[in-house]
Amino acid sequence: MNVSKFKALLTAVDMGSFSAAANALGYTQSGMTHMMNALEEEIGFPVLQRGYWGVKLTPAGEKIFPRIRELVNCEDALFNEIKLVRSFGDNVLRVGAFASIATHWLPAVIETFGREFPNVTVNVQTGTVDELYSGLESGRFDMVFGSRNAKYDFKWIFLAKDRFYAILPKDYPLTTPGVFPITAFNGTKFLMPGLGFDDDISLVFAENSVKPFVTQTYVDDPAIISMVEHMQGVSMLSALILSDRHNDSAQFVPVYPEVARSLAVAFRPDHMPSSTAKRLIAIMKDYIRDYDGL
Repeated sequence: MNVSKFKALLTAVDMGSFSAAANALGYTQSGMTHMMNALEEEIGFPVLQRGYWGVKLTPAGEKIFPRIRELVNCEDALFNEIKLVRSFGDNVLRVGAFASIATHWLPAVIETFGREFPNVTVNVQTGTVDELYSGLESGRFDMVFGSRNAKYDFKWIFLAKDRFYAILPKDYPLTTPGVFPITAFNGTKFLMPGLGFDDDISLVFAENSVKPFVTQTYVDDPAIISMVEHMQGVSMLSALILSDRHNDSAQFVPVYPEVARSLAVAFRPDHMPSSTAKRLIAIMKDYIRDYDGL
């Protein structure tokens, strides 16, 4: 099967529209429709629902969609790696990172690193938890900045605790002013963030014997907040994700007692970090020490 068809499918689902995806990819709408019909015929079952509202995944499509995203990301990573080697040889640090870390920490850290090592290129890629850690296992990344996850057998270097906040509708009543007891999630309609963040949250709920009614989502963090604003449920995100994010239509309330995910750098057990990788981590630790967003 042609990966370009899967890339078109991914774009259509992310944009929610054949016409928008066709415009973004340089196809005609009829060409886009024909491509998706051909893909479904090759797969052997429908993966898209079509309607006046646009397109969305069928239940069967939802089951294979994470693997489709992995396939497209792997192809993009391959061509990116080829470009890097052509341009810089092997003097490259290949870094995977959670989007929140790539947004709030890595730009300043890489700027400082670049002044010390102007001939070393730091290539940063974001993705889901599974995409990042499977990329580390396969050798696509030299290191991954993420949250410590017991499912993966890596060497971990601790960076910081990232406290969790309840995401609540604006008028949601608080029994305790200024905090949200974690037991208050019991019985709520809970919008579970996607992209692998559910591993961290599920662990917190299990450790505290909390059982909400979970609705699994496949959307990013701003979409979770928007869904809460529109009274579709409550959720939980971390301080780093919410850093510099101000919102008048939802409450961000610290969970009590304090619960957090452990942010860390992951390496393969058989991989010895290079001196430049160690220096990048040292700069990261210095930056976090002075960071006031957590």
